[in-house]
Amino acid sequence: PNPSRDIFNVSFTSEDVQDLKVRVINVIGEELISDNLEQFIGEYTKQINLSNNAKGIYFLEIETEDGVINKKLILQ
Repeated sequence: PNPSRDIFNVSFTSEDVQDLKVRVINVIGEELISDNLEQFIGEYTKQINLSNNAKGIYFLEIETEDGVINKKLILQ
């Protein structure tokens, strides 16, 4: 759910074998979570727990060989 009070579920499917980087960063650019996936194909699912972080806006960044996908996460 987005916004959420603690847990965000991240899920996507990569149809091609590629190197991916999944990161959660705060508004000042500090990296909170980083997941490097080498030669990844298939479905990716992860629960991200931000309950120990301050309320506010965070960014989910998925870096692929084709570019970067950014999503805003709102922690209430």
